[in-house]
Amino acid sequence: MSEEANKVYLTNVDEEELTEEQRTYMKEMIQKLMEKGIFVVYGDEDETAETVVFDEMGSRELCKSICCSFIFALTKKDLEKGIVKWNPQKPYFIARDEDGFCPHLDREKLICTIWEDRPERCRNYDCRKDQNVWLNWENKILNKDVFEHLPKSI
Repeated sequence: MSEEANKVYLTNVDEEELTEEQRTYMKEMIQKLMEKGIFVVYGDEDETAETVVFDEMGSRELCKSICCSFIFALTKKDLEKGIVKWNPQKPYFIARDEDGFCPHLDREKLICTIWEDRPERCRNYDCRKDQNVWLNWENKILNKDVFEHLPKSI
């Protein structure tokens, strides 16, 4: 059987149709399959998305570049470049260091060390519109729970 025939695409799944128990079971099974190298996840490529660029150091001082701790699946284009590090236990999700942040983040300057080749998700993400990060971007009011997902040793 061809590699293409073995691929499974899950699209338009209505999560409301699944019970919490079913969702938990599916997540556990996917995790086990990824750990065994049987299952991989790619992010969707969005040709229509616009690159978001803004450089407000004052904001990064507050948020500590928290977006660089978010976990997401890389696109095939990201992987084909061979620059972005991915998690071998969760192919093909972005890698994370022990502190929970991306290995490409310069911790002192809070900037991406592979800026020109950063993943598509990083190019398209706009934290100014994300209530999980900023409760109020213009007044620089950070969501109090924004760092909760990081390891407690941070």
